[in-house]
Amino acid sequence: MKRARQLLTLSWLLLSSFIFAENRLVLTLNDAFETAIANNADIQKQRITLENAKRTKDASWNSFLPNISANGGINNSHTIHDGTGTMSKNDKNSWGWNSSVGISIAFSTSIPYKIRQNILNYQIAQTVYDKLVSDLKMNIASQFYSLTAELKNISILKNAQKLAKDQLVVVQAKYNNGLASELDLLKAKYAYQSVNPKITQAISTYNSNAANFMLLLGLEPFTNFSLKGSTLIQGIKLPSVNNLADLYLESRFDVQQAVQNLLSAELALKTTQHNALSPSLSFSENFSTGGQIKDKAPDPSVKGSFSATINIPLSGWIPNSNTNLNIKNAKGAIKQAELSLEAIKKTVRQDISKKVAESMRLYESIEILRLNSQIAAKAYELAKDGYASGLLSHTELESQQQDYISAQQSLMQGEISYIVSLYVLANALNISFEDLIVQYGVK
Repeated sequence: MKRARQLLTLSWLLLSSFIFAENRLVLTLNDAFETAIANNADIQKQRITLENAKRTKDASWNSFLPNISANGGINNSHTIHDGTGTMSKNDKNSWGWNSSVGISIAFSTSIPYKIRQNILNYQIAQTVYDKLVSDLKMNIASQFYSLTAELKNISILKNAQKLAKDQLVVVQAKYNNGLASELDLLKAKYAYQSVNPKITQAISTYNSNAANFMLLLGLEPFTNFSLKGSTLIQGIKLPSVNNLADLYLESRFDVQQAVQNLLSAELALKTTQHNALSPSLSFSENFSTGGQIKDKAPDPSVKGSFSATINIPLSGWIPNSNTNLNIKNAKGAIKQAELSLEAIKKTVRQDISKKVAESMRLYESIEILRLNSQIAAKAYELAKDGYASGLLSHTELESQQQDYISAQQSLMQGEISYIVSLYVLANALNISFEDLIVQYGVK
């Protein structure tokens, strides 16, 4: 019976583990990208804006459509008192009807610029959408690898706890044999027990950041998930910063937006000038009919009227008139947009330079961190042998162990920081991480 209960318990644990694994969401970085893009509210709203802009752009030809209107009505004419008493009842109260149809069309030299503005508005909306997606991807990549680093840190701390426990066993044995002092034993116990709060804190930090990561993806904050991705270090060989900036400066979203702002200002000036200074032509045709509502009413008449009008604005030629000031203000807006574009280009070059320098610094530091980790591991092994043979004190051994753990953590953090810096650099160049590696990765 006891064995049956044990088998039942084991079966239940295995089944629970299977269910737990089945419910766990396994996320690659690309999965995280797709999930976040699908759920992000700002991107969803901008997608609607983009669709609206596309609809307007595709229907720009409607500027040449005529305006068509139709109306109709009935009327009643009634005499309350005719003053003579000779009017019949029908003459005192009569009904009539009327209807009309009108069509008009206007042509202005500003229409082509309005159409170009619709096209530009769509391009602006597309740029905003692409920038939102790109920035979101960079943010996700940063948090994805930060969580990966936190998981590795937890693993390092658990390994440190195991090392401390193994060392406690050694010190306990030496103490029992009179080869270690009580102080050494207390220090060994402290070293072992002091790791647990660090693990608890690391797990708490990870859980908090994991919940924030789920919210960033648009999922429930306490979704059970695991991360799946490579932390392989890939070196890159980049051209000079100036050449790199020349290659990618124009494709940067902030530069694109500055260029679009300049184009929009230029189109606004053209539209304002043509509205204020150029003549416009309009044509209209109207048809109207109406009649009486009564027996033996005469046939209704149908009338038509046509007009052609040319409008020549003059106020724009008057200095300091409102229209004239609007033109001058539009020219000033172009100058402002030009200055902003030049300033942004300078800022972009500096930004690319900083991100390249940071990536190179982190990559160069990895080899040093690896060497330091190897040295710390070797020193710790020698310290264990030295303590076992009585050549080193427990304090010296513990110091070497802390150096070993710290070296592992520094190496792990350095590698993760370098990977994240490549995503940041790719974002700064407005290319994908994969394209960055394909074009500049060291074979």
